[in-house]
Amino acid sequence: MATKAPITDLAKEWLRLDKNVETRKEIETLLEENKTAELEARLRHRIEFGTAGLRAAMEAGFSRMNDLTVIQASQGLCLYVLEHVKNAKERGVVIGHDHRHHSDDFARLTAGVFLSKGVKVYAYKDLVHTPMVPFGVKSLNAACGIMITASHNPKKDNGYKVYWENACQIIPPHDEGIAQMIHDNLEPWVWDYKSFENPALVDPTEELVPAYFKEVDSLCIAKAANTASETKFVYTAMHGVGYPFAKEVFERFGFKPLIPTKEQVLPDPEFPTVAFPNPEEGK
Repeated sequence: MATKAPITDLAKEWLRLDKNVETRKEIETLLEENKTAELEARLRHRIEFGTAGLRAAMEAGFSRMNDLTVIQASQGLCLYVLEHVKNAKERGVVIGHDHRHHSDDFARLTAGVFLSKGVKVYAYKDLVHTPMVPFGVKSLNAACGIMITASHNPKKDNGYKVYWENACQIIPPHDEGIAQMIHDNLEPWVWDYKSFENPALVDPTEELVPAYFKEVDSLCIAKAANTASETKFVYTAMHGVGYPFAKEVFERFGFKPLIPTKEQVLPDPEFPTVAFPNPEEGK
């Protein structure tokens, strides 16, 4: 039976690897205050990578979402894709992010990892809703896609969704293979917050957003009936990024304009009116 490493050793390993001042300070403070139970919760186990990618609270620790665990996940994913997807380096990766705290940094750090291995990177520099990433994978014939979002989770959480070359979220055995590759490549090889300024990175927004709506147009089979309809639709983005896209889709289908819930229509990482922004929960 393997001997359990002392929690102080795990904390030292975290401090050796982490380059983020804020998350380093979190672990240092927990050590100084001798908060062993909290250190155990954050450091004893690694965040699990599965078919939904990663999702956890944003704070320091191997079991949480932070710069280090995002870089480690990106390294494992990058190497796995290069090994298992034909012409992955040339086909590239599509990266998007929402408005949550740290989403922009996580997207930049992810892009930096792939760029460092010579992989072509398509990154939406501005906010996009999740479907733009798989749509980008499909449209550009990319090797994979990553969306930084925690969907409907509370504001403290963030996530890392992965799409395979078929523009669908990953399924077994890829999840296990990526998880193993992450475990085998935990030492950060790059920590690049400025990747979006790299001239090798391509922002596909101007090309793909119009293409997305063109494809939406092709799905409308009853525009005249939609236009004649008196049905009213109320829409809330629940402080997310979906409103501009939903508004445009309804216009293209010929419906009357959406009636937005003004208090919730703009992106806000604080989610001030909802503790749990999930329409299925009703909270």
